[in-house]
Amino acid sequence: MEVSDYVRTAFGVERVAVWLAAGVAVAVVVLAVSASGAGIVDPPTASFDGSYDADTHSVTITHAGGDAVSAAQLSLVVTDEAGTNVATVNWSEDGSERLAPGGTLSLDDPTIDADGDGDYFDADRTVGFPLTAGVTVEVRWTGRPLGAAGVQTVTLDTYEVGAN
Repeated sequence: MEVSDYVRTAFGVERVAVWLAAGVAVAVVVLAVSASGAGIVDPPTASFDGSYDADTHSVTITHAGGDAVSAAQLSLVVTDEAGTNVATVNWSEDGSERLAPGGTLSLDDPTIDADGDGDYFDADRTVGFPLTAGVTVEVRWTGRPLGAAGVQTVTLDTYEVGAN
């Protein structure tokens, strides 16, 4: 009796083929689940718009279109006109939400009490310096693109206060 006959007799060719196919299917599922949970994706194609309210000195950034994005992977980098003050603000505080077009985040000027309640933090987030003309807000995505060696940060859009 040859080895192949012994294997066929002991295990059955059909049984080996079924177990091999099941193993491949499990490997594909494990890879897909681990990739989605580890943030292994391409940078999103998304655009953002900014608006400035001169009365309240607040900036609102709006997801204007494109891919929905994990809010946990977004941050806003706010820089004053001189480049001496920089603040990084996370879009999401708990990281559980998906940001679809139409989603907004407002930034607050901590020197202005916009609603007169004695609390100078009136928006979703605040920075530690005045929001005036010349301030830039970069919307950045951080993640690990498929096939990349590590985490990358990509600027998706930039808004400048006072620019048309």
